[in-house]
Amino acid sequence: MLAGYGIGWWLDYSDQPQPSDIVVVLGGGFSRPFYAADLYHEGYSHKIWLSRPVRQPAEVLLDNLGIPYPHEEEINREILVRKGVPEEKIRFYGNGVKSTADEALALKAALEPRGEKIMVVTSRWHARRASWIFSSTLSGASVRVVATPYETFSRRWWKNQELARAALLEPVKMLYFWFGGRFLSAG
Repeated sequence: MLAGYGIGWWLDYSDQPQPSDIVVVLGGGFSRPFYAADLYHEGYSHKIWLSRPVRQPAEVLLDNLGIPYPHEEEINREILVRKGVPEEKIRFYGNGVKSTADEALALKAALEPRGEKIMVVTSRWHARRASWIFSSTLSGASVRVVATPYETFSRRWWKNQELARAALLEPVKMLYFWFGGRFLSAG
């Protein structure tokens, strides 16, 4: 029982926003660009970078039938634009990234970090692992990971299906990362 409560506390993580050179929106949730737009308008950064996630199997099936379904990064860009972020302030990075580690490596390749301040936007339950991955991958940068407030979060994870899934998967994914495992688009 205590372990169950402990997982909820462990998942409840977010740095405080600070002025940054860029805001990076991770793939995996459409609430993330909503918060990135807020951070932009609050003056935390004037550049937003969006990762280009790999197409999901169901999306590939739609593509194969010629049924138009936008790529995740296109939806994220449209959210930002409709929330008042100028298109010239938005940049894409990566190509078909399939994990947090993949996103961090793609950002490193695109940015070649040299002391930049980077603020990563993700979900609260994902923020702790994302912080470890981005901080270790971008050792030449100052990394802060902030959680979008546009998603429901409760330390009582067993009462919410999405949080229950995260409570089971996040510790396993963290151990996998600690022991050198990476899900990468190249392998």
